[in-house]
Amino acid sequence: MTNLIRYKMLSTEQVSEDRRIHVFDMQEQQKLSFNYESLKRTPKDYAGEELADFLQKRKLKIDNGFYDNKGHAS
Repeated sequence: MTNLIRYKMLSTEQVSEDRRIHVFDMQEQQKLSFNYESLKRTPKDYAGEELADFLQKRKLKIDNGFYDNKGHAS
């Protein structure tokens, strides 16, 4: 069985004491935008296990702003 990538990271932006995350949900064909710190406090089943797993795998890049539209590789 082939695993399809459901989410694509679009960008991040630094907001007061947090980072705002922008992703594209390819299954639902819609953009999602949320505060990273508040999502980390949300129960995984509520946040969506697949989205939580996706973000956990990219935590280092998110924390360091590698999706901040400054030419960093996504």
